[in-house]
Amino acid sequence: MEAIQPNKKKKKKNIPYLGPNLLYYCDDCSLPLISSNNCPICEKRLNLVALTPPYDVRPGTSYEIAEIIDLVKTTFGNNTYIIHKEDILLLNHIGSEDHMDEIILYGKSIGTRRYDITSNDWILKLNGHGLSLLNGKEIRKWVMIDDGAIDHIIKGASVLIPGIVDADESIKVGDYIAIIDKNHKIIAGGIARIDDSERREKKKGIYAKTYQTADEYVEEQHTKRSWKDIVEWNSKELTRLEKKATSFIHKIIEDLELPVMVSYSGGKDSLVTLSLVMQALPDMNFDVLFVDTGIEFPETVNYVEESSKKLGFNDKLIVERVSSKVFWDAFEKFGPPGRDFRHCCKFAKLAPIQRAIDKLYDGGQCISFVGQRRYESFKRAISDIWQNQYVPNQINVSPIQNWNALMIWMYILWKELPYNPLYEKGYERIGCWVCPSSDMAQFKILENNHPKLYSKLYTAVEEWRKKKNLPEGFWKHGLWRFKQIPKKISNVLSLDLKDFKSSSESNELSFLEIEASDCITNPVTVIGSFSNGIHLDTVSSALLMVGKVKLNHKLNFIRVTSKRFSIILYHDGSFKISFKKQDNLTKNIVHNVIDNFIHTILRATECINCKLCVGKCKLKAISIDNNVIFVDKTKCTKCNLCAEACPIVTIVHKKVKGTIKQTLSEKDLPHIFT
Repeated sequence: MEAIQPNKKKKKKNIPYLGPNLLYYCDDCSLPLISSNNCPICEKRLNLVALTPPYDVRPGTSYEIAEIIDLVKTTFGNNTYIIHKEDILLLNHIGSEDHMDEIILYGKSIGTRRYDITSNDWILKLNGHGLSLLNGKEIRKWVMIDDGAIDHIIKGASVLIPGIVDADESIKVGDYIAIIDKNHKIIAGGIARIDDSERREKKKGIYAKTYQTADEYVEEQHTKRSWKDIVEWNSKELTRLEKKATSFIHKIIEDLELPVMVSYSGGKDSLVTLSLVMQALPDMNFDVLFVDTGIEFPETVNYVEESSKKLGFNDKLIVERVSSKVFWDAFEKFGPPGRDFRHCCKFAKLAPIQRAIDKLYDGGQCISFVGQRRYESFKRAISDIWQNQYVPNQINVSPIQNWNALMIWMYILWKELPYNPLYEKGYERIGCWVCPSSDMAQFKILENNHPKLYSKLYTAVEEWRKKKNLPEGFWKHGLWRFKQIPKKISNVLSLDLKDFKSSSESNELSFLEIEASDCITNPVTVIGSFSNGIHLDTVSSALLMVGKVKLNHKLNFIRVTSKRFSIILYHDGSFKISFKKQDNLTKNIVHNVIDNFIHTILRATECINCKLCVGKCKLKAISIDNNVIFVDKTKCTKCNLCAEACPIVTIVHKKVKGTIKQTLSEKDLPHIFT
């Protein structure tokens, strides 16, 4: 038997804290409670349910419960009903390389289900409580150990081949297995390190690693309590949440004194937000905006229309429709969107929102009540009031910022709100069907429920992969969803990230050099080049945001001048910036001029007509026609604020700023700058 090593303190993982754990459970009454630690039935004082952060617990849908029941059967055999379809099951979405849920059965975690991106399938890992529920069941994937090994296994030792009495012949390497004694009592859970067929050929070695000791035998608990009962017993807390949210809505409206709009996406969070606003403002005029991005699920588009009639806001509903061509044109130009490269949101959603608000409120601002919650991500945990740099005319406010998913669903059931039918098909999040923020588990659901949509996205990604000469598996493992593949995914898949660097056909900054001299007239010179040639007529008007522009058709160059500098841009993509002698020349000035010029060229050559820059410019100095940027030189102050709203700058070419900064820092120019 393997020697027992002294326990070492494990390093704490960086577990995200997005909000407090607010789930209590009464074992005696089989009742989950939100926020309250007193059972309303037996009046017993309760403890928090032991959960893994970030604590965004949700009810398991009938689809998910059936899926988990099948997963238990697939893992441990057909006669292992530790979960029944009538059970109250909660799922807690926790961190992993793709999707992982902690499974909560009657107030106790029984383990996790994890979507494995290597096999593209779900894997069940039962914890001590879950393993104990298998006692008395006719299970497979078991290994029986002799009496002398039991104490060692309980202390965490591996299962060694000499200590095995018998084992299920179907065990394969990597399987999660049950370790049992001669009386068929489950001792622990393990992970097979070899196929069982190999065991018969070996006399020594590790058969399985022990990952968890089983709890003592626990009796199964099943109840007929319905969600209707559970919601009713939580109504006091739901009333408190509603009152707090509606008071918050009133305060925001009084403080800001702006027109009111609700952003309606067709998802559960925006549904609850809409209901709260309707509850708070029964007699007030407000609009409900749904942006049909052209890549919405057809069920969502239908649901928005139907729910507007059922809930009585069809007279307030504004639908901003976007052609699907916007997304696919951006895909063709910039490749698949990624979690760290989300050009799709900017072009297909934020730009239409900005245009719709501008049209609805005559160029003014509005309050937009949005279904955002802190438990969803670090970014969303920051504040309940914010502005998006791409939509300056929208002040976003979330009255459900501190709600978790269980509160959302209980409120929906309490108010009997009609929710999107896609949730019943297994989708956890409702948004664009192409969204790179979706887990591969969600794309598996897409394949099963919407094969035509799945095939369209798969084909587009595969064609792009082949065009860029990227390795196979780019789709299968979800690597297309990242510009820079995260380490936790590359480690799981044992990837060499060098194989996944794609070439780009878009215009890039290919060279940049800064030189200083003792020249009295031009002490600093910058030379550089873009990867592609430049159509000078296309960029000439946009360059008015940089300085005075003179286009020389005969010699094929553009000259841009100001009091501080002179720029020559040639049709082959090369350029030269000469800074004039001045007493107040600083490194920051040089940086800003280079940055403004380079990004203006990239914006002008890659514009796809989203018009976010048009909405950002308060002076209305920019217009766009047929993807060409036109600047009114009598209005433009060269503030460069419009660049902050351009996805070409902030998403597609966001590394350019770093390149300029690094190039400047590499040069020692103290004698030039003041």
